[in-house]
Amino acid sequence: MDSSKGRGDVEALRKFAVFEKFSDADLERLVASAHHTSTSKPWPLIHEQTPSDAAFIILSGEAGVYVGKERIAVVGPGEVIGESALRHGRLRNATVTTTGPADVLHIERDDFQPLLDEIPALRALIDDTVARHIPKAH
Repeated sequence: MDSSKGRGDVEALRKFAVFEKFSDADLERLVASAHHTSTSKPWPLIHEQTPSDAAFIILSGEAGVYVGKERIAVVGPGEVIGESALRHGRLRNATVTTTGPADVLHIERDDFQPLLDEIPALRALIDDTVARHIPKAH
């Protein structure tokens, strides 16, 4: 890892319990494939009913999850978002917008599957996250 930003992102991920099973090499590979984005104000990460093009990991800040105009959840640091639609090739089922200043890792669709194939801990994390984020049938 040659950039201080990348090293900082690895250290940020290491602080989250969901990444505790990742080796340093796993985290470095993940960060190397992701794009770090910072925002100082609310910023839409995902738009409802659009094709999935990326997944995100929130490093700092929070984001509201909206279905229509109703906020159904708030997600924070360490959360993976946008993975379900990306993994299953569906349209997005919610809009996700940061609530203020935030740092996120942005993983493009073309990088996502190779990461899942190369990092078993990431596959397990995403499978768990997808299971939690898929709406339950009533």
